[in-house]
Amino acid sequence: MLNHSRSRRLLFFFLFTLLLLTACVSQSQELHEASSRYKTNKDYASLVVLVNHLHQGMARTEVEALLGPADYSPLAGQDYYASDQREPEQETGKEQVVGLVAEYHDKQGKLTEQLQQFWLGHLGE
Repeated sequence: MLNHSRSRRLLFFFLFTLLLLTACVSQSQELHEASSRYKTNKDYASLVVLVNHLHQGMARTEVEALLGPADYSPLAGQDYYASDQREPEQETGKEQVVGLVAEYHDKQGKLTEQLQQFWLGHLGE
């Protein structure tokens, strides 16, 4: 028979594991839903959720699985993902699309298949 202290630790471990598993499933579901919404609607809110799941070194195929194909690539290795958000540019006041810039060039300028940099900002050129 287990002593009281050991059974409490086992119960705590079980509850903690269950909580972590629930959080992982919930986060995975949120990510899947945001990906689907962004691919369909190009909504800024979903794009922000997706950007929070990107990381340097992430495979380009993973980025594309989350976001779909890029809306525009001004040059090989730099992809633009537009959103429905518009903001005025500071200098001209002209409305610009806000979106994600995904950069696949390393510091030496070599094209890679891993995400090197990314940021949300105006996509106007």
